[in-house]
Amino acid sequence: MASKVDNGPVAILVVEDDVLVRMIASDILVDAGFRVIEAHDAQEALALLEARADVQIVFTDWNMPGQIDGVGLARVVRRRSPSVHVIVASGKMLPNPGDLPAGVRFISKPYRPSALIGEIKAIVQGSADEVAQGAPVLPEGVAMRSPVMAEIGGIGIAAAQPEPDKT
Repeated sequence: MASKVDNGPVAILVVEDDVLVRMIASDILVDAGFRVIEAHDAQEALALLEARADVQIVFTDWNMPGQIDGVGLARVVRRRSPSVHVIVASGKMLPNPGDLPAGVRFISKPYRPSALIGEIKAIVQGSADEVAQGAPVLPEGVAMRSPVMAEIGGIGIAAAQPEPDKT
């Protein structure tokens, strides 16, 4: 069993038509501290993604019944929601170059719980690094105008605010 960590804010949509495999994958992720939402096919997954803004990762089976398979789902998700990461899993197929959209990860079935959690953590860490590298940083003491400050005729100064004294 995986060790519990604080992965609470990360919501993962598990898309798998095989009920037992979906339950096992969900249990692995819940035991690791992630929030899990389940869907049995791509149509249900897309409906959930439209209704929920908290999904950060889609973990989907490749071979599913219906009009859209896991790779098709990955394409739709990457096009509609580029910030949502996708992992495709299969025990029958290996992706050829170009099969998966850019940025989509692949994991072979059967996968070890540690391998699945490792993929998820790599995505989460990569996302944190992207935010840290892409976050705008305003140097201290730089004058800035905001609509509110302009309205009252003032200029705001970017400065570090001291922590309030909690004693």
